[in-house]
Amino acid sequence: MKTRTHRQKVALLVKGAALVALLAITAASTSCSDPRRARFDSWVGHPIEDLIQHMGPPTSSMELKDGRMVYSWIQVYGSGRTYRSVFTTSKDGIIEGSDYHDASVPKRADPS
Repeated sequence: MKTRTHRQKVALLVKGAALVALLAITAASTSCSDPRRARFDSWVGHPIEDLIQHMGPPTSSMELKDGRMVYSWIQVYGSGRTYRSVFTTSKDGIIEGSDYHDASVPKRADPS
């Protein structure tokens, strides 16, 4: 049985350390709460009229086949970033979910 050379051992240690660092960065980035996400999620359970009163008229809206509604707002911030905020309501107009994303970056399709 051959023993590993010093160079091979060092290479394995470096690869292992890089993997641990990558996992730590990934864990940290997914565990950090996004204040914008929390702000939008806080509207879940409230009537859409309350949100419209707060944000102004939506940029667009559409009715889904099942009678629920989707409302969308486009916001441009001083930094030049453009965000799309989307809220889905029940048939009764109660907000069921929210989403937002940088509108200048194409959003990836949901794999599910």
